[in-house]
Amino acid sequence: MIIDVVYGFLGAGKTTFIRHLIDHPLEGEKLVILVNEFGEVGLDGLILSGHGDEVADIVEIPSGCICCTMAPDFRWQIIELHERFSPDRMVIEPTGIATISQIMNILEREDLEHLYSSIRLIHILDGFEFLSFIKSHRYFMENQIRAGNTVLLNKTDRLKPSRVKLLVNSVKEINPQARVFPTSFARIEPTILRDILGCRHENAKLSVEAKTALIRDMKPEQHKVAGEHRHNNEHQESEHEDPGGQYESFGWRYISETFDPGCLKLFFDELRDQQYGGVVRAKGIFRTQDEWIKLELASGEIHIDTSQKGRESMVSIIGRFMNISKMETQLKDCNAE
Repeated sequence: MIIDVVYGFLGAGKTTFIRHLIDHPLEGEKLVILVNEFGEVGLDGLILSGHGDEVADIVEIPSGCICCTMAPDFRWQIIELHERFSPDRMVIEPTGIATISQIMNILEREDLEHLYSSIRLIHILDGFEFLSFIKSHRYFMENQIRAGNTVLLNKTDRLKPSRVKLLVNSVKEINPQARVFPTSFARIEPTILRDILGCRHENAKLSVEAKTALIRDMKPEQHKVAGEHRHNNEHQESEHEDPGGQYESFGWRYISETFDPGCLKLFFDELRDQQYGGVVRAKGIFRTQDEWIKLELASGEIHIDTSQKGRESMVSIIGRFMNISKMETQLKDCNAE
């Protein structure tokens, strides 16, 4: 079994890339996708399911981060999925605040090593937010970039060609061995995608040099906070400390409500404008009078699209210092009934 870890910060385009991968599967491969979401309400599994059920089996681990609090469940799921499906390839999508070095520490445990022949690390990097994010999260970002075999510099459609060239060079300075591909909407030519997924020369594990660099560049306090994770089940909230600070999530399910799409659009506009706190990522699937719709906020952009029919409406919001009660009240006001 080959393991591909598709990682990157919140809203970088990880799920979009995996959808692209599902659209261009390697012939004859049995594929399993393991999705981890930080919040209590997981939407990525639903977004992927129905898009490629005939191509891949999709399993979700919500309610925490697999690099720390959910590590035991993560290990168990890998073992269980290997025994249940005997896949040729397992694609793992960690939550956007997971630390790749910790993910690798889990995958390299003795009870898992015999399950796979190689591991490939595919980093989805938000090109639009890269410079501002690396200024505020330098060590975290450099560690993430340094680990990747392949880096997709995503959202280049929002950048000038000169800026794209600058960012590619910046990534190569941090990780000279990485293969860097500028992309829009995480799409890459099928021939290049097959090469990324199929080539045999990529490292199966982090090299000794890469591990040494990761440890050397991390501040002592980062080792302390990386695994801290707490829950407040009353509001389905959770908190996670990364090198840049503390994140929390708000998630909610609505079983029978019908929502007004105009009100939802206004709500997501207000999330973008920081009227409920420091929101960095938001996504939801909602039932309306005419159809099901999906709204997403990432990198300051809002995308609205139709969605497959679901059993219930769901929303997941991640950020810092958020006004949870205000969000909940506004969503209730968006009820069209």
